[in-house]
Amino acid sequence: MNNKISVLNENGEEIEAEVLLYFSLDKTDKNYILYTFGEVDDNRMETIHASELTKTEDGYKLDMMPDDDWEAVKEVMREIIRNEQE
Repeated sequence: MNNKISVLNENGEEIEAEVLLYFSLDKTDKNYILYTFGEVDDNRMETIHASELTKTEDGYKLDMMPDDDWEAVKEVMREIIRNEQE
């Protein structure tokens, strides 16, 4: 698995991001990706971005997800954190 992707920002510039996790959810029948640009917030926590991952003719496209999907993705993230703390 490639752990780097290029993401277009709002200005159309390509920015390299580190892929943290690819996964699919049976509940939504969609694929998702968690990634980071290495940004750190005021609490010194790394910012994690999540997108729906859609296959295209040219590869893959990152899409914003509906709120219902976001809730399911956040639960996956919480489960990962709980498992790492055990």
